[in-house]
Amino acid sequence: MAVDQDAVRKAVKDLVAAEQVSEVRETKGKVLVTLAVDVPMAEKPAFAEQVKKRVRALPGVKDVFVSFAAPPRAAQPAAAGAPPELKVRRIVAVGAGKGGVGKSTVAVNLAVALHRRGLRVGLLDADIYGPSAALMTGTTGHRAQGDAKQRVIPAVAHGIRVVSMAFLLPKDQKAVVWRGPMVGKMVEQLLLGVAWGELDYLVVDLPPGTGDAVLSLAQKVPLSGAVVVTTPQQVALLDVEKAVDMFRAVRVPVLGVVENMAGFSCPKCGEVTHVFLEGAGKRAAEGGGVPLLGSLPLDPSIPPGGDSGRPIVVEKPDGVTGKRFAAIAEALEKRLDEGEEAPPQFDLGWSSGA
Repeated sequence: MAVDQDAVRKAVKDLVAAEQVSEVRETKGKVLVTLAVDVPMAEKPAFAEQVKKRVRALPGVKDVFVSFAAPPRAAQPAAAGAPPELKVRRIVAVGAGKGGVGKSTVAVNLAVALHRRGLRVGLLDADIYGPSAALMTGTTGHRAQGDAKQRVIPAVAHGIRVVSMAFLLPKDQKAVVWRGPMVGKMVEQLLLGVAWGELDYLVVDLPPGTGDAVLSLAQKVPLSGAVVVTTPQQVALLDVEKAVDMFRAVRVPVLGVVENMAGFSCPKCGEVTHVFLEGAGKRAAEGGGVPLLGSLPLDPSIPPGGDSGRPIVVEKPDGVTGKRFAAIAEALEKRLDEGEEAPPQFDLGWSSGA
């Protein structure tokens, strides 16, 4: 056979996990690829085209046909207390007490890393004023369309389903100039008015700070937990405490801290230079009474990948940073497996102090 399964899996590795390519057949250059993935009906044609484009580039391939099969594992239950229209097992928020710490980079790569573990993953960009997920996943050309139930159809990139405010803005509109209540309402729409399908994880990229987006999410759905992102700078570490306090105030379990830009490893000599504070992420996690899920180095490959829509987990999965993200995804799953009890629903009231 001119084309084997390993070659096909490698060609589509940024779209589906290797084990989700269930079968490959080839006859005289015509290749049939069967994918064991859960893709909403409206998304299947576009997703199949992405697969075909990659497989056609392989030597000896004349034409490609794609079929879909049901995932082999049983469907996972939705998060306890979630609205019936949201069939998501776990909802994880990624937040920070301040901007500029790489929160969106962590959210995007964490979502892809979870997908590479064979999970069905969605990414919600809840940063209404400064959405960046579209650029970082290569979906800037996607425009929002609705299904038969008038729900927004997500874009699909690197195997994950993506929804961002950027999909809803006119092409000539660069800024969102809204008051707080409008932001909260839009977060609710992006959460509940989307055809997510069945997901194992919905990763929510929050805006920096402690405002409307977090409160809206906590009111509408029981979040499985939150990840706090920081850099090893004193000003950022002080904001870790604020972020941890914020999530605890709205009864969201804090799963741990991710330290970004922890140190620079010289590509020539291998020496690690701590541009900021060494060991600061661990101290910040200990101060908040939560574990350190992982530390990420200053990696020159991250900015170009984010700007081109090729996250580091896709571009260099076997590099140092790619492996760190994989380890963080594994640590996150273990933390959630340790305590599957549903968090209490947050009810915003004057007595809550919020």
